[in-house]
Amino acid sequence: MKKTFVILSFVLCSVAASAQTAPALLIGADPVAYGRGGASVATAAGAFAVDNNAAAMSLSDNKFDISATYGMWAPKVADNTLAGLGAFFRINDKIAVGLSGRMLLDKPYDVTTPRGQVTGTFTPKDIVAGLGVSYAVTDNISLGLTARMLASTIGEDLSGNAFAGDLTAMYAKDAFSAALGVCNVGSALSYGGESYALPMFAKAGAAYSASGFTASAEVDYLFSGALMAGVGAEYCIVDIVSLRAGFHYGDDAKAIPTYASVGLGVKFAGVHLDAAYLLASKALGNTLTVSLGYAF
Repeated sequence: MKKTFVILSFVLCSVAASAQTAPALLIGADPVAYGRGGASVATAAGAFAVDNNAAAMSLSDNKFDISATYGMWAPKVADNTLAGLGAFFRINDKIAVGLSGRMLLDKPYDVTTPRGQVTGTFTPKDIVAGLGVSYAVTDNISLGLTARMLASTIGEDLSGNAFAGDLTAMYAKDAFSAALGVCNVGSALSYGGESYALPMFAKAGAAYSASGFTASAEVDYLFSGALMAGVGAEYCIVDIVSLRAGFHYGDDAKAIPTYASVGLGVKFAGVHLDAAYLLASKALGNTLTVSLGYAF
């Protein structure tokens, strides 16, 4: 009975935080993407390309990019802590590889005996690790494959693992880029009892850049029956400071809820600092993520 209650409580908390079982597979760690309202699939050539669009790595202007992220996710509702690390390396003009990892820590809860005595606290956590590879079929077309593992712990004796993969494709030429993919295709997640389906979805997006300005849009369809979409804009000043804004439409019942976002990026001598702040959302308002990285 106690085990069933803990699992039920976890599922309810997941719905409050991101409206989806295994929320860590939907919640990324890239503040650049969040600053654009989540519209990242056609512009994701940075350190977190393994999470956003692995196909982008082999078409990137950079040979190497690494970045670490820390943030507060849904502090009004779930009060989660988000930490992540991403990196990619272009081996040659055709092939690039990348790694990513992120951890989502839930708010600690009291551990009690059957009589209600508090014996301590426990912090549920999800850890996601991914490996991606990208191959440039031509100078303008690339394919990407990501394999990732989820390790989820919701109690002292309640844990589960799942494996998933993404397949993405991208086209980029001059100022225009477009991408599509199928994500989180894999095994179900179980904590020893009932199994829970992973948040599998298909996504497509496009972006256009001119005179330091980039506009991007993306649509995601979750196989559970939910729809998400995002639009974003970024303006880069003298290739040093980037101002970002975006809007994400979501589904409070099955996907990441609706939010608006603003973001700021600064880069100099290869070092880049990025931040995103989410607002206009009861569930995700005041969410803040910050990353620091290096690229060349």
